[in-house]
Amino acid sequence: MKKKLPVQVVVVLLCAAMLCGIPAHAAETRASERIDLSACTIGKSDSGKLNAYFMVQANGVMDVIGATSVEIQRYSLFNWVTEYTFTSEDIPELLTTNHGWHSAQLLYTPLFPNSTYRAVANIYAKDARGTSTQWLPSSPTT
Repeated sequence: MKKKLPVQVVVVLLCAAMLCGIPAHAAETRASERIDLSACTIGKSDSGKLNAYFMVQANGVMDVIGATSVEIQRYSLFNWVTEYTFTSEDIPELLTTNHGWHSAQLLYTPLFPNSTYRAVANIYAKDARGTSTQWLPSSPTT
């Protein structure tokens, strides 16, 4: 004798199967009009220093390319707090001229070594047609 599943059980199983499906999202092939690719990462060395890194690749040679600033943020309670900011005024190497890509690495000694940190690069690319910017946070340190 066959047992039939109640209709409610079948409906719940179908809904669960649909929720577990792989979502498809449309993604832009470029990050912006001038920026093709960008990345920002942060890591902790054995000595406890933070190593922040960013890179940006444009779709051509830019008049200026890089990051106008890189913020080092600490997770505190329920939000991110900026602990230190590297700026292009203080560190001109964050930006370069007449290149199609740029990257930089920054070292920082955290005030709270056992806290979780992230870097946020303010990516910048400028050519004769205009300017593109991105606010690009890294994944948090572990």
